[in-house]
Parts: sequence; structure tokens; C-alpha cells
Amino acid sequence: MKTMGYKGMAIVLFSMFAIGVSAQNVLTLKVKNVPSVKGKLMVATDKGQYNMVDAAVGDVVLELKDVPAGKCQIYVYHDENGNYQLDKENGVPVEYCAIVDWEVKEDALTVEVPLVDVRKKTKK
Repeated sequence: MKTMGYKGMAIVLFSMFAIGVSAQNVLTLKVKNVPSVKGKLMVATDKGQYNMVDAAVGDVVLELKDVPAGKCQIYVYHDENGNYQLDKENGVPVEYCAIVDWEVKEDALTVEVPLVDVRKKTKK
């Protein structure tokens, strides 16, 4: 009898694990408006996924793996000086960056993220 209980529990746990794994997605980001080839593009979500790639002028494509379905925020910045930090001056980012609210769905796994120079936007 105990063996059937353990087997049943194992089946339930395995099923839950399989469902959890299947809900993970690969999110492709097309980062636009990268100003130079210096440094890296850094990307992270509020769900804990992150990645970085070498910068290239124009558009750069990168992936985030194991992104759970649902709403998330995506943070991207061009770490031009390679110090692995978003540099700020008087609280305003001095490196190109973007924050995007996104809902991860199975049919919408590509996001275009235009980087902006926040200093230019705040001067207006």
C-alpha cells in the first residue's frame, strides 16, 4: 500500500515539474538604436532572467531563456564603458537604455526594444 502512495506522489510531482518546464519560454529581443560597437548590451527581466552580448551599431538580437509566461518588465542598456553598471549623472542615465512592459505569450515571443538617450528626452 505504501508503495502505491509513493508512486502516486512521484507521478504527481513529475507532472507538476513537466507542466512548469513547459511554461518556460525563450524570448527573443531585437534591440534597436545601438549607438556604437563599444561595450556590451545588458538585458534583464524582473523575473530574474538576464543576458549580455557584444554591442553592434544599429540592431542587435539576443535571447532570454526560461522566461515564464505572463507579464514582465524588460530592462536593457548599452554598457558602453564596460563597467557592468548603468551609469547615471544626477540620477539620469547617461547610457542608452530602455524599460519595456511585456506579456510573454506563446504566440508573441519576439520583442523590439528601441534604446533611447534619456538625457535628450529630459531636456525637452
